[in-house]
Amino acid sequence: TARTRRGKTKLGDKNMQIVGSREYKLMLRASKFKGDEAKMLESAGALWGELAAIIVPHALSVSGTSDIEHKRREVRFFDTADKWLRGNDYVVRERVDIEASQRVVTLKFRHPDRYISQGRDMAPSKEFESDMKFEEDIKPEFLKLYSFSSNTVIPQDLKLATLADVAAIYPGLPKAVDPFPETEKLKAVGGFTAHERVVKGTNFQIRKNPETLAECCLTFWYGGKTDDDPLVAEFSFKYEDPEEGYTAKMARRTYVVFMAIQSQLGAWIDPKSMTKTAYVYARAK
Repeated sequence: TARTRRGKTKLGDKNMQIVGSREYKLMLRASKFKGDEAKMLESAGALWGELAAIIVPHALSVSGTSDIEHKRREVRFFDTADKWLRGNDYVVRERVDIEASQRVVTLKFRHPDRYISQGRDMAPSKEFESDMKFEEDIKPEFLKLYSFSSNTVIPQDLKLATLADVAAIYPGLPKAVDPFPETEKLKAVGGFTAHERVVKGTNFQIRKNPETLAECCLTFWYGGKTDDDPLVAEFSFKYEDPEEGYTAKMARRTYVVFMAIQSQLGAWIDPKSMTKTAYVYARAK
C-alpha cells in the first residue's frame, strides 16, 4: 500500500474492480400495469408523475423525454437440477433481443462483500468478446450486493447443455469453485421464458459538474408474447462513472430519493414481490 498526503491508505491491489454503476431497484405491483401496451404506458406515465413529485425536492432537476426507449427481449435462466450455480452465488442468464435477433449469455456473480465479488475471474475465453461490469445493486431498505458480470454475444446454435458448456465460455468458473461438476446438465430454470419489456426515457440530475444523471427504468416480465398482464414489474434507477468518482453529495441525494420513494410511493410498491431472479427460481420449486 501507499500513503497519500492526507495519510489515507491508497489501495494498491491490481485486481481492484471499479464500481462502474450503482443501481437502485424496487419491485412494484404488477397488477397496476395490466392491459395492452397503450394501457401499460399510460400507467407508467401515471407512476412517473408520482415519482417526479417525490424526487423533485431532492434532485437538482427532473426530466422526461418524448424519445422513450423500448426493448423487447426473451430471458431465460439456466441451472442444474440441484441449482448448483445459484448455490454458489452465480447466475447464468440468456437474453435474446427480439429485433436484433442477438443472443447474449451472461455469467454473473453476486455477493454482499465487495472483495469476494471482485475476486472472481469473469473474463470469457479468447474467441469471445465480452462486456464486463462491476456494479453495486441496492434493494430496499438499503441492502447492497456487488455484482460482477460478463455479457457475451454467442452464436445462435451454441448449446448450453452442461456446466462444461458454460466453462468453455468462461474458463474462470471451474477454477473458482472446486469441485466443478462439469457434466451436470443445465435446463431453463422453472422451464420459464420471460418476455421482457423495458421502458426508459426519464431521469433526474444528481450532480452539476460534471453533469451526472440517474437514469430511470421500468422492466416488465410477461409469460407470453401476447400477454397483457405482467407477472413482474420493477422500477430502477442508476448512475455511472467509469472511474468511480462518486461524491458524498451524489450518494446522499440518491440515498434520500430511494428512501423517500419507499416511504411515499404507496400502493405502487409491492412489499411481497420477489426480485426477478428470485421469481424465476421460485417457479422451479
